[in-house]
Amino acid sequence: MSSRIIVKNLPKHITEDRFRSHFGAKGEVTDVKLIYNNTGKFRRFGYIGYQSEEEAKTAQEYFNNSFIDTSKVDVEIAKPFGDATLPRAWSVYSKGTTLYNKANDVHHDKSKSKKGDEEKKDKGKQKNQHAIRSLYEQLVADKQDDPRFKEFLQVMAPRA
Repeated sequence: MSSRIIVKNLPKHITEDRFRSHFGAKGEVTDVKLIYNNTGKFRRFGYIGYQSEEEAKTAQEYFNNSFIDTSKVDVEIAKPFGDATLPRAWSVYSKGTTLYNKANDVHHDKSKSKKGDEEKKDKGKQKNQHAIRSLYEQLVADKQDDPRFKEFLQVMAPRA
């Protein structure tokens, strides 16, 4: 277990001093960290470190689902970095995610696999077109003498 807690859904304009004093009511706070993205925008969550795991657990139970200003905060015990139970990152700030790649115009070199896929598709299309052409030619050859078929071909012919 960890002596740090993560606080989610913080108000947009909270400061580190206010954050520290608010959560200092349930134990001695050792460190405070509010998380910002690389453009300086607050991501509305932060970490509080306590002196012991018991203090962190007490603070988590006390502050979870409480309010700071008008924001209902979610408080959990922080998991260590690289923990297997952490969910896979998906946000626009995490490198390697599709959201990050779209936001930052990152293109992966998949040209080889795409080229192979396109070649397969082209071969499949050519095969289908050849099969349709041969069926058409066979049908026309079989019905060449049928007057109704000749009338059908005249009616369905493209206008010139």
